[in-house]
Amino acid sequence: MRKGSRGLALACVMMMAPLLAGCGLASSSSPPSEQQAARTPASPGEREGTAPAEQQSAPVTPASSARAAVERFADGYMNWSYNTLASDQQRLAASAVGEARASELQARQQTERDTALRRGRVFNSGTVVTASLVTGSADVFACVTREQTGGEGEYAALAAAYHVALATVQRVPGGWAVSAWRPEL
Repeated sequence: MRKGSRGLALACVMMMAPLLAGCGLASSSSPPSEQQAARTPASPGEREGTAPAEQQSAPVTPASSARAAVERFADGYMNWSYNTLASDQQRLAASAVGEARASELQARQQTERDTALRRGRVFNSGTVVTASLVTGSADVFACVTREQTGGEGEYAALAAAYHVALATVQRVPGGWAVSAWRPEL
């Protein structure tokens, strides 16, 4: 990609993120938990009931602002290597609440069994381009990142790409935490 077109692409992504989020991406986020529980029966094999205390506790270090919570979570979510991923996911879980915490704890368990990550020496790195509050929302942010995945074999020649995630935040004792993280693009 030529240098001028890369700058144009970045400018377009930054301008479009809030618009995309305000024009429909937000509609793909989950309804409040009461509505979702009423609509969605438990999956076969899953137990009904309350989440374990580990998933319900407050985050270890809340962020000072909602945007800071999103940016910090995004940074931890996208910067990892095959040999740090499980511990990175544990740290992310400790910084989050609700669905985001549960997802990271579950991902950590799967990572520990994933031999393809180790075999491919897979890593991911990136930066937050922008995190903007979705129009009409008080707690949902559109977060745009630029990420590079690499490693050996099939992971060696992957191109960097922009990604968009919707992040829901929640006020917690001492600050803010991400309560849901939904990669969209």
